Amino acid sequence: MLIAFKKILFLILLLIEGTLLFAQYDSINQRIVLIGDAGQLTGGRQPELDLLKSIYNLDDARTSLIYLGDNIYPAGLPSVKAKNYAIMQHILQSQVEVVKGKKSQAFFIPGNHDWKKGKKYGWEQVKNQFNYIESLREDNIHFVPENGCPGPVEIKLANEIVLVVMDTQWWLHPFKKPGVSSDCKCKTTNDVISSLQDILFRNRDKLLLFASHHPFRTNGKHGGYFTWKQHLFPLTDIHPSLYIPLPVIGSIYPILRGMFGNIQDTRHPVYKRMVRSIDEVLKTHPYSIRTAGHEHTLQLIRDEGQYYIVSGGGSKSDQVKKVPSTIFASPSTGFAVLEILTNGKIWLKFFSSRNLPREQPLFSTLLKSLNQ
Repeated sequence: MLIAFKKILFLILLLIEGTLLFAQYDSINQRIVLIGDAGQLTGGRQPELDLLKSIYNLDDARTSLIYLGDNIYPAGLPSVKAKNYAIMQHILQSQVEVVKGKKSQAFFIPGNHDWKKGKKYGWEQVKNQFNYIESLREDNIHFVPENGCPGPVEIKLANEIVLVVMDTQWWLHPFKKPGVSSDCKCKTTNDVISSLQDILFRNRDKLLLFASHHPFRTNGKHGGYFTWKQHLFPLTDIHPSLYIPLPVIGSIYPILRGMFGNIQDTRHPVYKRMVRSIDEVLKTHPYSIRTAGHEHTLQLIRDEGQYYIVSGGGSKSDQVKKVPSTIFASPSTGFAVLEILTNGKIWLKFFSSRNLPREQPLFSTLLKSLNQ
């Protein structure tokens, strides 16, 4: 009798749980998957993308996948005549396959490594990647902004949700790039800011998701934080096996970089100017969320009432520091998922293939609702 009762109770609980899960799924307005720096294979695979496919149904038109730059390591997509073209093309294609033939959309944003690590002829590498994605002729797969242009690009995800994409490496790139003689809509940094202001005004009553490769807030290496290992064994940044102790001398590089940065770090004057110019505009919007990769970490930061999501653990990991503005920080590989519900609530979840059980979020939190 007791055993039969327990079985009935168990079935009732299963039914309740299934009903709640269905109700939550049914209440999804938009799901946005954020995964940056996914441009490296591990054993011929991409564990984070494998995890993503096992958790979510990507044949759902309400889901958008945003690749936040550094889609191909180490230096983007070379010419088809290059010896390593097939290898680099395979890395990109493995990301394409996640949504190929599906109802979900994918947006590829270029990062500094896609611009040939920010070196000469980087623009050519970005155009190679853009042309490749365009050649696929997949209606649900996009490379934005186009052809090395800076953006910003306005993308309507739903009636009350707009995605704004910008190529921040264009702003930082010191070599040849689209300028005043190009076909880009925005040809100067002033054009970019003016266009962004127009987009924000048109969408002043909507949730605005700003996506770029470079984060505006980060407490990892690009934000000036270095671990003891990087002080004692600085050559491991060049190659993981170079455990050559260089005490004192090894600290010179991280200290100087932490103080002044290079152009890929938030403390560099050009990077600072970019962040200040764009952030001042975004702060005028009632509700905007900034999303980025670049830093090989998972972070949620809230500063002056603004949310900053860093999701650059697509294929690499690095150390990260927790500061008062940090809500969540992890050095793990992984990705972030924003779920915007029909009632206006916004959930943020971080997942990692290194977490057990893998299907459980590393972290989950409710952000400020749309109707607040």
